[in-house]
Amino acid sequence: MSSSSPLTSTTTIPADPTINTSTSSSPLPPHPYPQATPLRRLYILLRQYFATLARSTDRTLLRLSKLLSTPGGTDALLCTVGYLLDLLSTLLSRTLARIPTPTPTAALASKSNVVVRPHIPTHTQRLAQLSTASKALASTIADFRIFVRLWGLVGIYTWARSTYNLPALPPSATPTVRTLRAITWTQVYAGIAFQVLENGAYLASKGAIWTADGDRGKKREARWWVWSSRFWAMHVGLEFLRLGIVSRSRSRRGKGNGVAEKDEEGDGEKEGKIMGEERRLEDWCWWRDAVSNAAYAPMTLHWSVEEGLLSELGVGVLGVVAGGTLLVDAWAGTK
Repeated sequence: MSSSSPLTSTTTIPADPTINTSTSSSPLPPHPYPQATPLRRLYILLRQYFATLARSTDRTLLRLSKLLSTPGGTDALLCTVGYLLDLLSTLLSRTLARIPTPTPTAALASKSNVVVRPHIPTHTQRLAQLSTASKALASTIADFRIFVRLWGLVGIYTWARSTYNLPALPPSATPTVRTLRAITWTQVYAGIAFQVLENGAYLASKGAIWTADGDRGKKREARWWVWSSRFWAMHVGLEFLRLGIVSRSRSRRGKGNGVAEKDEEGDGEKEGKIMGEERRLEDWCWWRDAVSNAAYAPMTLHWSVEEGLLSELGVGVLGVVAGGTLLVDAWAGTK
């Protein structure tokens, strides 16, 4: 009888470990991925495109909601869109004026019992309709912007209150500081006069308040519009004076502190970066106010006289520049 049990087995370890003792066949090579068909590649590209478009649209709508949540952002957007529509309407009207109008022949015109209606091309009719619609929508936007300014006196009051609560100027205050404070108070008074006159003229144009009957009332309403624009022009002129004083003061301060700023940047890089960001923000605000007021100035002078000074094209271009500058700043604040 053998000493080994039939239930036990032995494992032979080969002397050469490189010898494969497995009884299975050699592994198959990896199966290559199938090539994507042109239709599938197009599907993948479209899917990626629409996913990116959805994310971009979501961000844009969120920023637009934030823009429209503030009165300043809403007014900047409406101002830009309104003057763009005015400009579009003016350009279309000028284009239509250069298109020759078909005239009836002499034979047809000589027949008194025949009503001759010249044939107007379809594209010309579409341009005329677009011009009329643009002008109507621009007028609606302008009317809405004036309406929401009816309570603008409340904002002017808060501006005057914050100026009044500023610390009193010490006897050692520089002439620059005193001049800037005087400019602010003068702008407040000009703003009050502008808002009262504009509110009265707007409400009179809607029949909400009675001024006088017939032509007398119309002339009084027109005077209120004109004088409100003159006080607005006064505010813009004072703003130019303020910007000039601020620019000269900053240039002097920059020259005097040039060495000190270099030392600060060398001692603390973080503080230097913060000061640099503050200077860039101040520069941007200065240029924003300068460009917008430079565009508004001719418009205020235009409305300060009953005959006007600018063409409709000039008003449209200047309005787009003024509103667009404020819109760019407001849109940047929604990030």
